[in-house]
Amino acid sequence: MKKLLLIEKYVRPKLTHNQIILCYKEGLEPSLEEEIYESVNPCPFLTQENLCKIYERRPLMCRLTASIIPCEKGFAELPPFLFKISTIALQLVENIDLGGLYGNMLDLLKFLYQYKKGLIEEVPNYLLNTVDVDDLPILPEEKELKKWVGTLYRTPVKDNLTFRDLLQELRKEFRKYESLTFLKNIF
Repeated sequence: MKKLLLIEKYVRPKLTHNQIILCYKEGLEPSLEEEIYESVNPCPFLTQENLCKIYERRPLMCRLTASIIPCEKGFAELPPFLFKISTIALQLVENIDLGGLYGNMLDLLKFLYQYKKGLIEEVPNYLLNTVDVDDLPILPEEKELKKWVGTLYRTPVKDNLTFRDLLQELRKEFRKYESLTFLKNIF
């Protein structure tokens, strides 16, 4: 963990997936992360052989990313359709993770480490609060994407519940939590 604390150059998001959608809904251009790719460190979880050290426990973002650029470049490039469904999947997770935090994985790990050690008491302003947005970023002409989402929502997942039913149930349950109460549960 201490090695991770020393890494300084990485992309830091300015908005969550749902905050970006809200900007577009309001007709605003969202401010995205700064493009500093030339100076970004490669993923800190790569071995010298460019293999993932945490593959078995990799974050959801990594699980959704099938980049056409190797990880050691420090960023990913996805085929357009995969980018769209990955964005929707991350938005759905944000809708469930109400009261949680969003940000660069290194920032999140540093914060949790410092919080656990008693070195920090407040959430830094570069970590963002998750927000709930029901609209999905699908344009009317994106018929293939609409079909994918429709199939996902109708898929039975548990006790005669569809994915959409279970998603609504989880969102309802998570609305009961206050912001950052998850910290009490993990420490």
